[in-house]
Amino acid sequence: MAEEIAVVGAGIGGLALALGLARAGRRLRVYEQAPELREIGAGVSLSPNAVKGLRYLGVGERLEAMADEPPTQVTRHYANGKVLVNFRRHNTREQLGAPYLQAHRADLHDLLRERLAALQPDALVLDKELTAVSDDPAGAYVLDFVDGSQAAADLLVGADGLKSTVRREVFSEPAPEFSGFVAWRGLVTRDELGDEQSRPGSMVFVAPGRMFVRYPVRHGRLQNFVAFSQVDEGWSAEGWSQTGDIDAVREVFSDFHDDARVVLRAFSGGRCHKWGLFSRPPLPRWVKGRAAVLGDAAHPMLPWLGQGAAMAIEDAVILCRSLIEFEGADEALRRYENARRERVTVIHRESLHGGERLMQQDPDELARRPVVTEETLGLSHYDPATEPL
Repeated sequence: MAEEIAVVGAGIGGLALALGLARAGRRLRVYEQAPELREIGAGVSLSPNAVKGLRYLGVGERLEAMADEPPTQVTRHYANGKVLVNFRRHNTREQLGAPYLQAHRADLHDLLRERLAALQPDALVLDKELTAVSDDPAGAYVLDFVDGSQAAADLLVGADGLKSTVRREVFSEPAPEFSGFVAWRGLVTRDELGDEQSRPGSMVFVAPGRMFVRYPVRHGRLQNFVAFSQVDEGWSAEGWSQTGDIDAVREVFSDFHDDARVVLRAFSGGRCHKWGLFSRPPLPRWVKGRAAVLGDAAHPMLPWLGQGAAMAIEDAVILCRSLIEFEGADEALRRYENARRERVTVIHRESLHGGERLMQQDPDELARRPVVTEETLGLSHYDPATEPL
């Protein structure tokens, strides 16, 4: 007997979809290639549109209690520290119907996983690396895993990220290309940084071809940092992340203002990861037969608008609603694709423009231009729980 639904990938998008379907009583399996789910990533920004989606999934209240709600996002000149833009978010909740949150990615991931396990303890299957997808005579999908096992599914969803096997096997689409940018990510404790530097709000330091971002998570107990830089060499690592060298980061950002460098100086003993940033235009189609893709598998985008996680959550909620609200998988998948394509295309384009704006040759130009954020672009008004399908 084929599984009704198979979700490949237990990242934020895959778990969000699985949780939504489990809440509606649908049986499913989530196949994840990692042998165990360990603490992953660092900080994640969740704009109001993402928070509304998480509320639909029943985890919004818990997330809001554990996340930080930054009052401001201050963009500063990399060298002299001059404030170029001071964007206030103190009334975001009232204006947009949900707060702008910043959280530890592992906290969100764990919350989704725990809620799914409470509903369907056997839904998540670890250590299942997908290698191939084929059709059986009855019309189901046959999934082949690297350990030699197989599974079958009537409906297949690829939430397996940048190097999606579902995208390759079902849609015959190539992987994203390296953008020429890398990002170093890490966390610094309040004890390491000191109370004076562990203040609320986000700070973004911009320079030509470089950017340094810092903000608190876990109610200020940790300071998340992301250091972006354009590089001349390509990306040769087998995966899309590798262990980072904090001394190399300090060297690349040695000419930045001390409010940026103090975070790098304070870093000690934690894990610094170096990520290659990859992108490609959204797929020409997200649905083929009874298979669909979501999140980075469908539309990997650069992080300059901070909408990557939000788009995966929106995709998951819209796909979940489509499968619940419409009879027949074919109609549900058609509704999902139609509801998402235009919005994601716009946000993908604006994400590209965001990098051009932030890391232009003259950082002072930012102060002379209109402020551009998710809110000013109108992206945060969107509610995936009520969007017409």
